[in-house]
Amino acid sequence: MDPATSSTTPTPRKGGEHLRAATGLCALAVAAMLAGREARAQPSEADRTRYSIGAVLLVDKDGYRGVGAESLIVPGVAIRNKWVDLFGPQLDLRLLGNERRTWWIGPRIEYRFDGYEQSDGAVFSGMSDRKGGLFYGISGSFELGAGLEVEIDHVKAARRDAGFDRGAVGSIQLSRSFARGAWTLVPRVGLEYQSSRYVDYYYGVRPSEATPVRPAYSGKGTYSPELGLLVRWRATPQQFLFANFNYERYAKAIRNSPLITSSGIPQVVLGYQYVFD
Repeated sequence: MDPATSSTTPTPRKGGEHLRAATGLCALAVAAMLAGREARAQPSEADRTRYSIGAVLLVDKDGYRGVGAESLIVPGVAIRNKWVDLFGPQLDLRLLGNERRTWWIGPRIEYRFDGYEQSDGAVFSGMSDRKGGLFYGISGSFELGAGLEVEIDHVKAARRDAGFDRGAVGSIQLSRSFARGAWTLVPRVGLEYQSSRYVDYYYGVRPSEATPVRPAYSGKGTYSPELGLLVRWRATPQQFLFANFNYERYAKAIRNSPLITSSGIPQVVLGYQYVFD
């Protein structure tokens, strides 16, 4: 029997490279920790640097065949001012924008923990490891008024892995902020783009890796819709608790991969934040 189908029981994720969903979780979770978002609309706060520390518990299930959910505790540091937006493994330089940065565009550099190792699940037995790495590109944010905000980004891999291009990803997201007392709710809807090389690298099966039950598969460029909700509670003027819920619906080009059995990725982030003031 082929190792990739020797068991239908999901196995917990082991160490090594984190599967693809953890990247977005880290970035979004630590970004959510930055309670100074509201302050950027205040002219007197425009040039002020705000610092935040905390930790998040990430829980996600990627949908790889026979691979169970993963939970991970990640400490976070965030720095934000008129020119710099650093959260966890992601850095935005807000070089072009208005004085109050209600809109801005600039370069982005981030480390994505995409990928897997053979030890992460039986489905990967006999396959080469897929690795994360440094990605770079452009990002931007535009406040539309009435609490609405549009965020965009597009990044590509900085280098090849063993001769294989890891491709590029991009997204557009619309969110709406609702605040009442100590509570803030931010629902959002988005669309994520994955290039053909990205899908092929992380969801494809190379001819040399194919078996009778794991046929060769080449990825195609695709778009995956997302829905999410951030809930944040201000416990004290400087301390916050938050929960972030997200679901990404896999596009057909990903669902058709012999490595995938799920229609999408459910994600949950629970976190604590302390803002220095």
